[in-house]
Amino acid sequence: MDARIRDLIRNLELNCANALTTSQQAQTIGLSRSRFEHLFKAETGMAFKKYLQQARLAKAQHLLCDPTLRVKQIAAQCGYSSTSNFSHDFKRSLGLTPSGYRRSTRD
Repeated sequence: MDARIRDLIRNLELNCANALTTSQQAQTIGLSRSRFEHLFKAETGMAFKKYLQQARLAKAQHLLCDPTLRVKQIAAQCGYSSTSNFSHDFKRSLGLTPSGYRRSTRD
């Protein structure tokens, strides 16, 4: 894997709650946006935005196992400014609402 993309992914997984744009990430590693998009997809098999969304939802799945955290807090910790957008993305990706997922992990 390209070292720039590998390092960016490592950073992305640690900081997925930050507002990260494709243009900012391209600039960070010294590429044009179009070259970055092409290289990122070639290296990971998916577009940057999709990869970021999956990283955020994976973090959310982990956080939903903690019953002391509210869904609104989890959404914010995963980079969502809106709980409804978070719930929509979560359900579209995993087939359950965040609350439904949380209940299923307790059973």
